Amino acid sequence: MKLLFVYNAEKDFFNGAIDYAHKVFKPSTYKCDLCALIYHNLGQRSAWKKFKEATNADLSFYYIKGFEKKFNESYDYPVVIMRDNRQNTVILNQQDLSEFDTIEDLILRMEAIVKSSN
Repeated sequence: MKLLFVYNAEKDFFNGAIDYAHKVFKPSTYKCDLCALIYHNLGQRSAWKKFKEATNADLSFYYIKGFEKKFNESYDYPVVIMRDNRQNTVILNQQDLSEFDTIEDLILRMEAIVKSSN
């Protein structure tokens, strides 16, 4: 089982600068709840780093274009997908991710998902 995290963002300098400005100056307009949970203005949150190091799940992270090119699928982003037997299943959609208040909430959900898949 593999967990795919797809940000509602593109990986280039221009989009990165726009995203950073949104997070700093007007966080309510930021379009990627997954990014906002995992990252703060100075980088990845330490609780998320610890989760990634401790989990036995195979985690992969994508930006929209990279994901769509690799899997030839499209979703309402951000999204978390479980990939098993070459099949993708959405486990957290855009709405689900918008309901998490903290990175700890996301980590608890991810730990439960990983535990239930073992």
